[in-house]
Amino acid sequence: MKKKKITERTRAIYRTLAMFLLLFFFLVTGGFWYLKSSIPDQLNVASYEDVDTIKLPFQSMVKDEVVYASVSAENTKIPEEKIKIQCSFLGFVPLKTVEIQQKELPQVLPGGNTIGIFMKTKGILVVGTGSVTDADGMEREPSLGILKSGDYIVKADGKEISTKEEILEIVEKSQGKKIRLTIIRNGFKKECQILPVRMQDGSCKLGVWVRDDTQGLGTMTYVDGQKQYGALGHGISDVDTGLLMQIRDGKLYRASVGAVKKGEKGNPGELSGTIYYRDDQILGTITSNSETGIKGMLYAMPQELSGHSFVQTAYRQEVHTGNASIYCSIDGSVKEYTVEIEKINLSHRDINKSMVIRVKDQDLLEKTGGIVQGMSGSPILQDGKLIGAVTHVFVADPSRGYAIFAENMLEKYAQSGTLRQQTADGAAGKHCLSVLGKLLPGDLITIRP
Repeated sequence: MKKKKITERTRAIYRTLAMFLLLFFFLVTGGFWYLKSSIPDQLNVASYEDVDTIKLPFQSMVKDEVVYASVSAENTKIPEEKIKIQCSFLGFVPLKTVEIQQKELPQVLPGGNTIGIFMKTKGILVVGTGSVTDADGMEREPSLGILKSGDYIVKADGKEISTKEEILEIVEKSQGKKIRLTIIRNGFKKECQILPVRMQDGSCKLGVWVRDDTQGLGTMTYVDGQKQYGALGHGISDVDTGLLMQIRDGKLYRASVGAVKKGEKGNPGELSGTIYYRDDQILGTITSNSETGIKGMLYAMPQELSGHSFVQTAYRQEVHTGNASIYCSIDGSVKEYTVEIEKINLSHRDINKSMVIRVKDQDLLEKTGGIVQGMSGSPILQDGKLIGAVTHVFVADPSRGYAIFAENMLEKYAQSGTLRQQTADGAAGKHCLSVLGKLLPGDLITIRP
């Protein structure tokens, strides 16, 4: 029997059909996973809410059904225990089970005032290793392969250390003998030994770059009734390693904005000013540096907030696209500016990027170009509630940026750990903390400011 000859036209039809089916498969699969990832795993609700008022993304396409709770048709109030809601696409394709928990959010005083930040690291942060020239004129790298960027040196020869000067003294007294170091790497304690290099001038060096503090300008987000505050909306990361800084303690100082560098496409703007490092200018303590910002206790309420009133904190699901406002200090006083919430993601894997906002206020656009470094933590209000804080500026468009939910900032701060904070440019955005102090070149042990 003679086989039919497949023409080139038939092959082209098959290829087109295969490509169409493949594209359809990816569209359906991608749409399903996008829908699933947009639904949060967990939501907090107020005690007065009932099941029918819970708002989930894509409400018209997603059917929800209570699968575990003491909830009935007659009593739809959320009980004190957790309940679970099964979400499905159009009622027959399972998507996700959402855990609902009753949790009251506090009333807080919105911030917006500029603050000066000074933090001491928990141990000595290793920024990197480098070469040194020994007494014979040879290039040596004594710490290479032993210490790594992101390590924290907590002991030297059995002595606890917390400043660069302390480790310098130990290295100088070593007389070229091996030094035993206790370091923290990725949350685990590790012991190591390093043989210092004797220099031509008789001094000894480890060939390691270190830092024991950091400072900068930022914006306070809120203060609660017990004078506990939250600020920045993102953690403070080391400028060299990109890792979240582990802090021993810190202080919050009064600060003022002296100049504004206007943001442009591809070149983020910046607030620069003065931090008043005097005892009578201390606002409070810094006790935590986490992925959701810094936290601590105020000694006294900042004068700039004297005209502010307490507002309710919004739940994530209460936030909606549309008009909102931010509080920030550009010219010496806290003012309110109009912004627009363009996009909301209730379950973004990076909680610092849960909202996309756009500055609409012409006054702010003329002064800053939109969002600039130093505005991290500027509170965002909508419908009379605190909904979040500014965290990033889009490098490609300084009028736009990311924000974090206020609910996430008020939740228990993540325990200090080795968390990498993205500081990439373009759509990824750039943190809005204005870091003071420039990096200096050199090959000593204590170069990084």
